Amino acid sequence: MLKKLGLAALILVTSLSITGTGWAASSATTIEVSKSPLDYNIARPLSDGAFHDGLLAAETSAGSLVYYNTKGAKAFSLPAEIKPVGEDFHEQRAVVKNTKTNLYGYINTKGTLVIPCQYAEAHSFSEGKAKVTIADTKENAIIDRTGKILSHFKIDGDSEYVLTDGLALAYAPNTGKIGFVNTSGQVAIPYQYKYSRSFSNGLAIIQNSKGLYGYINTAGKEVIPPQYQSGGDFSEGLAPVQNAKGKWGFINKQGKVVIPFKFMDAQDFSEGLASVKNAKNEVGFIDKTGALVIKYQQKYDVASPFKEGIALVGKQTNSSVSDGKFGYINRQGQLLTKLEYRSESSSFSNGYAVAFIKPGKAFIVSKHSVSK
Repeated sequence: MLKKLGLAALILVTSLSITGTGWAASSATTIEVSKSPLDYNIARPLSDGAFHDGLLAAETSAGSLVYYNTKGAKAFSLPAEIKPVGEDFHEQRAVVKNTKTNLYGYINTKGTLVIPCQYAEAHSFSEGKAKVTIADTKENAIIDRTGKILSHFKIDGDSEYVLTDGLALAYAPNTGKIGFVNTSGQVAIPYQYKYSRSFSNGLAIIQNSKGLYGYINTAGKEVIPPQYQSGGDFSEGLAPVQNAKGKWGFINKQGKVVIPFKFMDAQDFSEGLASVKNAKNEVGFIDKTGALVIKYQQKYDVASPFKEGIALVGKQTNSSVSDGKFGYINRQGQLLTKLEYRSESSSFSNGYAVAFIKPGKAFIVSKHSVSK
């Protein structure tokens, strides 16, 4: 199953002027913060701390695992013996455990047990499929969202079967080298890499035995040979990569450098923007031409990707990002909340985010658009 707000009053920002910063001055986006805090901690390690399918996996201060809806209420009650495992919903399914049998099954977003607790192991759904282990035979199987078994297989290695483009990361026994398996349990791309991540835009980053990074396609071909010190995922046709001099730029899927190596750090593109850092460790955002559209700000040294037109930004303190102060900005760089949350705060999903204050305390943030 294993596989990423002390503001109690309503905040509505329809127009804000920020002088002397170089950031744009107005926005039609409004931010509303819930008046009552949630008893909330991220349900690690299975949750990324964001809303999924309108539900938020959470661990309460007492250690209980629950799901909250977007109003901050407990979404549903489960039978006494059925317990969440802290997993996010994926494709309207989440794993639960029967504490009497120690077997796993799946609930839907209404809390109904739609796939019985009958598996020794159960993994998240992706691309309509999930890997399970049959309790009696210990055999691996792939099921669909109804619980129908699509295939049985053995796998020479370990994989959680998070599928992208029909392939999932897998780890070789003993060596731990990384390759990819398909939904039939067959090794589709041999175990040969020190590091890799799931496919994105049809390509996956890999690290070879010399520590260099490149990219492979779903056939396992190295379409961009390993040559970089580090790199990100392809998104919107571009990927950030680091050259031998430690500078970051962006390449396209043919390996051509389209944004020069001039940044101290760079993240993936999202909604047409990517965060970058200058030599002063300040964060700004560029567009896909490389133009700086949200200027560097001294008060930010960490930024999340834009989701639904809003990004989380902030500054770490005492060398710990968790101790920093963070808030949300719009695409014009306008700060929509105070900088008072922690880095564990989530990105937006279907209009909602979780603004984290401290263990056991968070607020639900919702966004609204108004005509100017």
